[in-house]
Amino acid sequence: MKPSIAIRRATPSDGFLVEGLTRRIWTGRVSAESTVFRETPETVAAQITKGGGVILEIDGAPAGSGRWVAVPGPAGQGRWMEVKRIGVLPAFTGRGHGALILDALEQMGREQAMAGAQLAIRADQPRLIDFYARLGYVLAEDVELTTHNPLSPPPTGMRKWFIEHPTPKERA
Repeated sequence: MKPSIAIRRATPSDGFLVEGLTRRIWTGRVSAESTVFRETPETVAAQITKGGGVILEIDGAPAGSGRWVAVPGPAGQGRWMEVKRIGVLPAFTGRGHGALILDALEQMGREQAMAGAQLAIRADQPRLIDFYARLGYVLAEDVELTTHNPLSPPPTGMRKWFIEHPTPKERA
């Protein structure tokens, strides 16, 4: 029997659930120095309030999540979303659930007239560059994070435009 898969929007009252779920997802996958391990239910609720979040449920149980916050766009232009903390519990990885979470977050951003999305990939997670590239993201050296971690090597920034924008050739 196929599992029941649903994605629901997170509310600030889900801060405790999302913080605990995120901690379970990331433990053992990233360095103990990650900023994920300094989050609290209150800081997660604040991020959800400033942007949004979603919770992936499989057969009614939380199995993944992601969130975003509003940020200025490239060179300070426009309103963008910074995608944060997409993850799925280890028992459910490799099944496309991360892409479902990202799609739901991007839809929320489009509904709020964001011009695009940006994200950063930890230096110890380089395989995610190809994952996000397949979903339309391109490398972007100028991505500035809202939660910079001075204890980790610089991450790789990526960006995806939601609206038409001129290519470098068209700008010349």
